[in-house]
Amino acid sequence: MPSIRERIRSTQSPDGGIVLDIDKGKMFSLNSTGSVIFRLLEKQYSEERIVEEMVRLFEIPADVVKRDLRDFYDSLKHHVLVAGNGISAGE
Repeated sequence: MPSIRERIRSTQSPDGGIVLDIDKGKMFSLNSTGSVIFRLLEKQYSEERIVEEMVRLFEIPADVVKRDLRDFYDSLKHHVLVAGNGISAGE
């Protein structure tokens, strides 16, 4: 299960969110969809549960959510904002 690194802080609003990497002094902005996904990752939701929530909240087809979720996770991993082995299907 992936997890958000310990020294990462975030804040969300209806319009999106901001993620701060304290160690590197970098800030990243998130759109509203990315902000919701990030919040669910912080809660350590499984891939399956994140997909269910995104389908429910945004009425997006599950296959689109899965693809976008993996792309988003890859971006977080590229910027070293997450630790772990990737998105998993279990809780």
